Amino acid sequence: MTLYRLFAFGLFAISLPAQILLTDGNLQFRADALDPVSHLPRTMDLRCDATTTDHGFEHGWYYRVAGDLREFSFRAIGPVTSGVTPSNDHGDRDFGNVDNRNLFEASLDFDIYDTGPASGVVISRLTVMNVTNAPLTLDLFCYTDLDIANTAGDDVVSGSGTSHFVTDITGVSIEVRALGADRSAVAAYPVIRTQLSNALFNNLSNSLPPFTGDYTGAFQWENRTLQPFEQRTFQVVMAANNTANALPRVEHFGSGNGRTFEIDTQTLLLQDNAATRLFSVRMKGALPNAEHRVVTGFQAIPGGLPVFQNFGGNGVPLLVDPFSFIGIYFGFTDAQGQAEVLFLVPPTPYLTGLEFFHQAFYVDAAAPNGFAYASAGLRTVIGRL
Repeated sequence: MTLYRLFAFGLFAISLPAQILLTDGNLQFRADALDPVSHLPRTMDLRCDATTTDHGFEHGWYYRVAGDLREFSFRAIGPVTSGVTPSNDHGDRDFGNVDNRNLFEASLDFDIYDTGPASGVVISRLTVMNVTNAPLTLDLFCYTDLDIANTAGDDVVSGSGTSHFVTDITGVSIEVRALGADRSAVAAYPVIRTQLSNALFNNLSNSLPPFTGDYTGAFQWENRTLQPFEQRTFQVVMAANNTANALPRVEHFGSGNGRTFEIDTQTLLLQDNAATRLFSVRMKGALPNAEHRVVTGFQAIPGGLPVFQNFGGNGVPLLVDPFSFIGIYFGFTDAQGQAEVLFLVPPTPYLTGLEFFHQAFYVDAAAPNGFAYASAGLRTVIGRL
């Protein structure tokens, strides 16, 4: 079941690089404000029970463009906005021109959900978009420093190249999981931190668990090549006292036909046996009061399918298989060029794992084809509390 509505600002957006503080039940996550100069990771709080004991220390994302001689953190350089939703379970930072290099844009989204009185999940999600007219190759890195029970030096780590299970004598356990990463490293503070923040070229060493000591860990996605206007998502999960074996997923894919028009969400597709939940698909960057469409289906089209070519140019890139459509939603954007479609997720255990693909369009004679802009695609998967 779906609802359609216009919205003004579901996210309270500000232009300052402020800290992000999220809460859901006893779960609390804080990411410190960005710095315009330093490449050090930002401080992080991670609390998951009524004692409010902090298990976090630092967390941050880094990138390296092919040809760069070092890694760079995502800093307060170029247009950066950030904000938190009224529900306090989602926050994001939008980098309109990363480091003013005119190469790519990025969005860093944080989602949290409480899974019990002493457990919960934090999802740190980085989406990048190539804004050039040529392929762009990137390496992405995500660094996390945990101090279980607010102590350093006594962490016990097990796991693999994509998953680090961190615990200590208190029994609190936090898994740091990277989806689809190619390399990782575990080492005592500050070895990895120094490698990522110094002015030298570094790849992660694949030094894997087991490890005992002051845990720091990082993951690396190597040589990801994005075509012009292509978007791609990279995710790290921090699961506190929770197996998180049915994660909700949000991932951008494919290329639209412009830089400013985007599709996104500030919610997670979560199946909750106790209550109906809302999930929204949003568009932003359109003209005010413009006619739009949102399509949703069960299948994507790898590489996209050009449609309406007789209207001009290369037509519109369609990224959702029309034979799998479950809905086409019509409407007009608001005065800010935004709109939203709401989906109701009923309280039933049979939806977990279902995936949906979405894409947005709006009418604009200034589009490259002379009649409409298309967004990249958005893949979503229903997870379970």
